[in-house]
Amino acid sequence: MAALPAAFAAPNDCAPHPSTCASLTAEDIRSMGNNTLFTRWRPQSHFIAPAGWMNDPCGAVYDPTRDEYHLSYQWHPNHINWGNISWGSAMSKDLIHWEDHGGWENNEALILSPSGNGTYNGLGIFSGTAQPVNTKGEVDGTLLIFYTSVSKLPTNWALPYQPGTETQSLAMSTDGGKTWEEYPGNPVITTTTEQAPMNWNITGFRDPFLEPSPELDALRGVDEPHYYAVFGSGIKPEVGPRVPLWSAPANNLTDWTFLGALWEPAANTSVGPVLSTGSYGYNFEVSGFFALYDSEGIAHWYVNVGSEGGNVSFHQSAQWALWNEGKVSRRDNGSVEFTPISGGAADWGSGYALTSFNDTKHNRRVQYAWVREDYVGDGGLFSTSQQGFQGALSLPRELFVHEVHHVDSSDEISYAKNSILEPKEDGSFTAHTMGVRPLPDVVAGLRRTAAKNTWNETTTYSSTTIVQEVGSAHMEINAWISSASGPVGLVIEASPDGEEYTNIIYEPSNHTILVERMHSSNIVEFNNATITGYFYPYSVNGTTEAINMNVFIDGSIAEIYINERFALSARIYPSKECSTGFGVYVGEGHTAEVSSLEAWFGTDNVWPHRPLNSSSELVFDTAEQTNNYTWWTGN
Repeated sequence: MAALPAAFAAPNDCAPHPSTCASLTAEDIRSMGNNTLFTRWRPQSHFIAPAGWMNDPCGAVYDPTRDEYHLSYQWHPNHINWGNISWGSAMSKDLIHWEDHGGWENNEALILSPSGNGTYNGLGIFSGTAQPVNTKGEVDGTLLIFYTSVSKLPTNWALPYQPGTETQSLAMSTDGGKTWEEYPGNPVITTTTEQAPMNWNITGFRDPFLEPSPELDALRGVDEPHYYAVFGSGIKPEVGPRVPLWSAPANNLTDWTFLGALWEPAANTSVGPVLSTGSYGYNFEVSGFFALYDSEGIAHWYVNVGSEGGNVSFHQSAQWALWNEGKVSRRDNGSVEFTPISGGAADWGSGYALTSFNDTKHNRRVQYAWVREDYVGDGGLFSTSQQGFQGALSLPRELFVHEVHHVDSSDEISYAKNSILEPKEDGSFTAHTMGVRPLPDVVAGLRRTAAKNTWNETTTYSSTTIVQEVGSAHMEINAWISSASGPVGLVIEASPDGEEYTNIIYEPSNHTILVERMHSSNIVEFNNATITGYFYPYSVNGTTEAINMNVFIDGSIAEIYINERFALSARIYPSKECSTGFGVYVGEGHTAEVSSLEAWFGTDNVWPHRPLNSSSELVFDTAEQTNNYTWWTGN
């Protein structure tokens, strides 16, 4: 499709007004200095470091003693690549607006940093989680972080593992997350090469996910409450990934016991077809393990993992962010075994390293993903110094048991293993799967400052149509689409001349969501590969359910939710500032109905205490600081 037809909406007071259409080329960008494009594609409505490199979300926690949320992240301030991994952090009262701990300039938001080569955490503060308790499990205003301390580099699942590389450590704050102290007895988990899990010939041992679990206490038959921690790991050569499970008495979170592997999948396998459930690969990282309850109060057990090295057919990344539901049983030795029954991708696109926490204030489970950049030019470094940062986090997502009643039985559902069909007494079926949606209260907060347009009249489209030529670089689109005879979806980030646009398509022939980026940017140094995810609309009482596409555009991020059971994060970097138009996509020769289309322009800036340009000086580490650039690249 060379250009897009247009049927523009009638102007109204809520519609954005056309602006100039400045355009960039790759040559323009390469000629620019550090931080000159800091605000060009930068998200404003997402959680993001003040500047520099960021990756995994960490330490998300609600503090009931102060009525505050805290969220941390892997950070390399003043650099645009991974290295010397530390933690930055911020605080919020509502999960909408955030304030940096310590300030936004340079490295002021740091809360944990490596102690220097030769110490237990000298080369990295890797990922971890947090709880609002002290080491005795008491809620007294203390915040407790459980993280992986790293003393040797490089480390990678595909490299020979250096014994002692990763241990597990604690840090505590008694002033609401402003300052932190390492536990004097760190590390609290360290094993010799003769002890499990180190005697497994491991791929890694990191990223503790720490939570209390009365359900596991009951399953194991223990009298006293315990906390549990799962980790990411695996066994070489090509045995398979693992989720080690540890426990500690709730009254002593420094006393940890290894219970064995919670889950032991074979290498490069999956619970169903790779297209619909992904691949387990050879190594797990950033694992999580928790129960969610359905409408009848029945517990459903879920594991989330990042998988590495496996089958990435149909997948644009070398890693998968996965969820699996499974049955949980007690082993003879008093440990716990997880057996998967269904699964899928927690994020079908650039989202990775997902973690979640129990939001006790609202009795819900909230998840964040690291949304990676997506550059292919200059060895993946194109525009990094000009933008002055890499990475952001997804919108906060609520995880829940998604249920649809009176679903017609389907061979596709049984084959795909992405949902489970449960027969009911009346002969009908209920489909359930992992539900995911952006937090409704956060979405309402982002809309608060936005202008809104609504198209409520049901319209039949027989061709791709731009409904509004001028949108916003920070906006939300929500559409309900039904009665499609073929491929259907949305067009986003379209330029007025039709040169740039991105299609979000439901393709019924193989039940996939396609994010077509071949025309997303005239700058080919940005990745223009199509992103593929699996989505199967149910048939309910003989009628195919409507497709609800909810899209959040924020700088280079396009975050897509479908029917509250599909999430995909994509990166799009239009060369033209005016590439903000949107509309309805319909495959050639087909038709579809849109019963509702809404758009919010100018979603809120969630960092009110920062300037829009919070860039910092970029520096390059010396050979001495990086062990001759073997620990990290230095820039």
